[in-house]
Amino acid sequence: MRAKSKNIFSHPLLSVCYAVMLVLELSNGVSAQGQGSNTSPRVWEAPLSIPTYELGPPNPYPALLDWQRPKWRPVYPYPFLDALTNKRTDKTWKAVYLENEYLRVSVLPELGGHIYEIFDKTTNRDVLYSNPVMKYAMVALRGAWVSGGIEWNFPDGHTLTTVSPIDYVMRTEPDGSAAVAVGDTERVQGMQWQVIIRLRPGRRVVETEVTLNNRREVPGRYWFWSTAGAPATNDMRFVYPMREAYPHAFWPVFSFPKEKGVDVSKFTDVPNFLSLFARNSTRDYFGVYYDKADWGIVHVADHREMPGKKTWTWGTDDNGNIWVDKLTDGGRQYVEFQGGRFETQMEHQFIAPHRVEHFVEHWFPVNNLGGGWDEATHDAALRINIQGSRAVITANVNSRFSDAEFTVESGGVALRSERVKLDPAKTFSATIDLPAAALGQPLTVTFKSKDGRELIKYRTDTPIDGNPDFKPATRPIPDPKISTSAEQAYVEGLAFDKKSREHEARAAYEEALKRDPGFAPAHVALGLSYYRSGEYEKAAAHLTQALRRNKDAGDAYYYLALVRRAQGQNAEAAEHLIWAVRSGHRESVARYVLGEMALANGQPVEAIEHLSQSVLLDPRDLKARTMLALAERLAGRLEVAQQRIDAVVQEMPIDYLARHEQYEIHKARGHDGKAKESWTELWRLLAREPDSVLEVAFDYAAAGRRGESRRILEEAIRRAAAPPATGEVKRDNPMLHYTLGYFYEQDGDRARASSEYLMGAKGDPAFVFPHRVEEIAVLRKALAANPNDGHAAYYLGNVLASKNRDEEALSAWREAVRLDPSNTIARRNLGRALWVTDKKEGAASQYQQAIAGAPEDYRLYVEIGNLFAEMGAQDRRVKVLESAPPSTRTHTPFIQALAAAYVDTRRFADAVTLLANNTFTSGEGEDAALGLYRKAHLGLARNYQQAGGHLKAASEFAAATEYPRNFGVGRPAMQSEAREYVAAAREYDLGGRSEEAQRWWQRAATEELNPPTQPEEPWSEHYFYKAVALEHMGRRAEARALYERLARLNDEQQMLDAEPWPPTGAIRFVLAGAALKALGRPAKARVALERALKMDPESELARSQLAELKAGSRIATGRTGGL
Repeated sequence: MRAKSKNIFSHPLLSVCYAVMLVLELSNGVSAQGQGSNTSPRVWEAPLSIPTYELGPPNPYPALLDWQRPKWRPVYPYPFLDALTNKRTDKTWKAVYLENEYLRVSVLPELGGHIYEIFDKTTNRDVLYSNPVMKYAMVALRGAWVSGGIEWNFPDGHTLTTVSPIDYVMRTEPDGSAAVAVGDTERVQGMQWQVIIRLRPGRRVVETEVTLNNRREVPGRYWFWSTAGAPATNDMRFVYPMREAYPHAFWPVFSFPKEKGVDVSKFTDVPNFLSLFARNSTRDYFGVYYDKADWGIVHVADHREMPGKKTWTWGTDDNGNIWVDKLTDGGRQYVEFQGGRFETQMEHQFIAPHRVEHFVEHWFPVNNLGGGWDEATHDAALRINIQGSRAVITANVNSRFSDAEFTVESGGVALRSERVKLDPAKTFSATIDLPAAALGQPLTVTFKSKDGRELIKYRTDTPIDGNPDFKPATRPIPDPKISTSAEQAYVEGLAFDKKSREHEARAAYEEALKRDPGFAPAHVALGLSYYRSGEYEKAAAHLTQALRRNKDAGDAYYYLALVRRAQGQNAEAAEHLIWAVRSGHRESVARYVLGEMALANGQPVEAIEHLSQSVLLDPRDLKARTMLALAERLAGRLEVAQQRIDAVVQEMPIDYLARHEQYEIHKARGHDGKAKESWTELWRLLAREPDSVLEVAFDYAAAGRRGESRRILEEAIRRAAAPPATGEVKRDNPMLHYTLGYFYEQDGDRARASSEYLMGAKGDPAFVFPHRVEEIAVLRKALAANPNDGHAAYYLGNVLASKNRDEEALSAWREAVRLDPSNTIARRNLGRALWVTDKKEGAASQYQQAIAGAPEDYRLYVEIGNLFAEMGAQDRRVKVLESAPPSTRTHTPFIQALAAAYVDTRRFADAVTLLANNTFTSGEGEDAALGLYRKAHLGLARNYQQAGGHLKAASEFAAATEYPRNFGVGRPAMQSEAREYVAAAREYDLGGRSEEAQRWWQRAATEELNPPTQPEEPWSEHYFYKAVALEHMGRRAEARALYERLARLNDEQQMLDAEPWPPTGAIRFVLAGAALKALGRPAKARVALERALKMDPESELARSQLAELKAGSRIATGRTGGL
């Protein structure tokens, strides 16, 4: 069960106090790394030096998803972090330390708030995998990522700020706990997350209290996962309460701990990358244990709030081990044990408007249990080991219990009941001799505190996953009756919508409307989508259509209210909101919007009426509580406003709006000292990111409080102009000026507005990526006031493109480059926009002009090369890439692009030379450079084949199966090379090297096609070629069995009956046709192969097999094929 802790913070301490505290500690001989004599919990900040590989500058181009990573989650307005380097330096990181008598924790606010280390003082051991170096690899959403510690992932995995600075606030709580709150308001959706990391007095457990806050009036898309690293050793295994697990797919489902005879709980037994998600686990713990070392790490959370339990390993094969060098210099593998808000990471969900979610996790070490635990709570971990007629009971506790009750029962009979002393620094152990009546019967072991509170209880016949009525997973079978329905298309749209894949979602919703033009849910979904993008007329049209079909469509009323308010039609908006209130549909957030509208109309008392009802309906709504405090301040109810805002700040100390409102209320009450304190802490938080200032400004503006908006913008501009403090980066973001000008214009001060618009126009455009719908209006007003502002046009194009308003973005960028021809980023954006709208020659012209303005920018060459490839202009492609200056050839994406051009123009030897002489940075799951290397060698092999150079061809086929280390990809245990092995064997045979040929035939025949720990069947031509090799080696029964298996793919029902993970697409019919031909069934083979060629005209195997059929060959002799 989740600990029912109350999070109460004291007032903020000035940063100078932390410095004084640290100086005193160091002067008294207490190291930030060492154990002091004072055992009461404490928190402090100190520098931490960690060897770190430098991360180069962010990618200067806006990370517009559909252009660069169309299947990924959105990244814009964040830039990609893709400039990894090999330069290692000793970097001083800002670290926050927490310590009590048992544990010391270090947290890195500049690295996404990761917990870097949990040090167990009772055993002198770091219980996490704490990477000794910060070595970036391309894994995260934005690219760069580091391994180790505990990472917080919201609203996505390896999230946008995982290696970036985030907000943090240190506190000592009234009960003596030491705590630090880390978190952020992410900029893609404007949602907020916070983790309070806490050490309580006398507790040997790290508590992490998570708050997720959708501050928006529309649903957000999200997940949350805590990702912890643990050392991977030969004695390590996962301790997870599950019988079945999803291997990053809903089918097939793995058994746990053994799948097809392999113990997938053991690190040493899993050769390949593998994720496993517990299926239907209703218990609260998971973790890892080291059997020989006899210690482990436990995670405990209420399974009803955190059902997700994930294991992850890179695997022990070469493809896994290569990641050791890519992620660390320490030479150690690690694994991950992860807890999540949802059961798997294969789905995202919507989080309702203004919804605040709150849950608590516990992390603690265990020692000398004798093996993995059977039960764990936030108070204890327990193991019961029955050996014949004896039961050995071991337990670790997380607090001292001087007079605890320990009982062992069987069949209602107490076998032992005694008072015991439990100490977190010692392992409790008891041996029970079991009477004959208890042998083979379940035992129940219970520990209770002196006051009768149950610490832990376990009965030995408890199902491992907590499910007494366990039902094994069954293969999902689609219902053909609904596959063509409007509802099915709508459901598919929702799946895309939850993953923020807006284009695919809209297409699916439109498909639903083709099937049923009045289908109200699809109209509502499209209305919401267009509201998000600021296309209010389109949004209103869909929402009114929904109400024509269903006059009680609650979301249609609510979203239409938001649309009408955005259009300035407040009376109609209020009518729709009142309908929502009256019907009880989204009542709390509807009342919030009504309250905000009342504030905007200068009616704080009316606002209080709505907002107080909103808070009553949803007491967790942090933004509603903050706005209510604002309304109370304006109504002169200062004392209650103070109490309310202090409570919000205590719960969410990183909330900018609450911090600012706390300052305003202190100032209004004449509490100058406290006002100054609030102001100082607010600007400590806001100084990290200029966009945070805009967030507060737009929050106040929505409530009609443009005076507060202007003042905070002016303060940010003043601070940006001040000389930077040591180590502090200052930059005057042009959007601050534009937005300030916009607010002045709204309030009728055109002179001040014009001045600010001009200041915005003079600003540095680097990394200015506006992303709010409100900023579209700001920039349009700025352009109206200053039509020659090319920067504003460029920014406008960026924000419009981020909202999928492609034609408008294209027009804005056209204007930007007309006004400022030197803006190469705007010109590149224009070129990309022309490209995706199929105006490729125009795109090429823009790229060429961009290159002329930035001839050293390797990214421009890569993109224009891809453009020419898509145009089929191979000569132009090679020419532009070869004309690039030498500096571009230090970047592996450029080398890869040039090599691809060489391969496509059949300059295979040039490609091999280029690829072999460079080192490539490959991300997780990326092997494109290796793929080019293989294609180049295969191209050379075919050239030698045609020229009769059989031995040279064989050598090239063999080279195509290699995994050179410079590509950053290791040889996976699950990767078959049978096709290339067969090709090499044939050429060696033809070249008279029969012994060498025999060795390659043998390799092909013994290739493992699908290891038991590979979740998905890796269907490929290798299946067919393995059968060819088996036949050649005289293993005809095995060959025939494999041919028959492949032949069954031709029949839908036989395939579904036989294959847990059947192939899709052309490969299914390629394999079926080739196998049918080998089995002497030419008519069926021909039909299958012709079908394959219709689906994939480039399939060489299908073409060659059809050619043999036409020539009259009955079976695959191994003499011909796809190579």
